[in-house]
Amino acid sequence: MNLCVWRILSRFTQDKEAATAVEFAIIGSVFFLIIAAIFILSLDMYWQLTLDTALNAAVREVQIGKVTTGTGFVDAVCQEFTLVAGNGCTSKLQYSVQSGSYFGSASDSSSIIGQAGGLTASGLSKPANFPTITRSSAGAPQFVLIQVAFPVPFSMDSALNAVVTQNGTDYLYSAAATEVEP
Repeated sequence: MNLCVWRILSRFTQDKEAATAVEFAIIGSVFFLIIAAIFILSLDMYWQLTLDTALNAAVREVQIGKVTTGTGFVDAVCQEFTLVAGNGCTSKLQYSVQSGSYFGSASDSSSIIGQAGGLTASGLSKPANFPTITRSSAGAPQFVLIQVAFPVPFSMDSALNAVVTQNGTDYLYSAAATEVEP
């Protein structure tokens, strides 16, 4: 029976009519897979850049005292991030705001960042408390660390998105630290 299979296969080795099509099928599929991966990488990088820009604009509003509540902060981020996030931005955006008299004093039990320094699924929740961020006096600085996470809007493969977002999850992450102005 094994000899019969080899005879059938040997007939195909002599036929060269479809060699180009077979080569294209082998090489073309890999080519299209690479093109799709580059497209997904580019799209995720655009989303990350847009989230960074939106966070920086919202942090500036927190810094000058224009935003003082969690709802106001989410609205400020989503105002610039809506193009990527769509209408669900306010319900899906998760944030953590930490403040203190110096950066080392900032603590938040529901931080997005875990003990190992990575993005944690348990910390991905919208805290109900938004700390009062004001300077107590002209000489005493108030430092703020703001972190946001947003689920990747379009996911072809969660393993690929975990690699692209570089935090092991399907979440875009951005952080900003600043000093509140008087």
